[in-house]
Amino acid sequence: MLQRGDLVPHFTVKTLHGDEFSYLTIWQRRKLVLIALPVTDSESARGYASELAARDADFNASEADCVITQNRIQAIPGPAVLVADQWGEVVYIAATSDVRDLPQVEEVLEWVHYVQTRCPECEGESK
Repeated sequence: MLQRGDLVPHFTVKTLHGDEFSYLTIWQRRKLVLIALPVTDSESARGYASELAARDADFNASEADCVITQNRIQAIPGPAVLVADQWGEVVYIAATSDVRDLPQVEEVLEWVHYVQTRCPECEGESK
């Protein structure tokens, strides 16, 4: 399973809306919020996806793409929420056994905001 600091592998999935999404289209340009839902449909998964979709403008304002899929992705168990910066570094990941235990949408947006405003020099990455 991916952990904080790991790099997101390049992947292609089908979104809940049936569109194909390739991570390469945003890599090094936009942040990634990946929501991996269980393959089996449930009321809680539909509700969570609807809450995320309702906040699409907030993700876009932070230059992040929120991708919701039921496809399996290597090293990312489902259900899970992953937030990565534009270079693919995992900043936050939460994997659970039940969709109801995933972080609230507001918390996911807080992680996106953190990525937007973090300071590499403050994290000791300056050379």
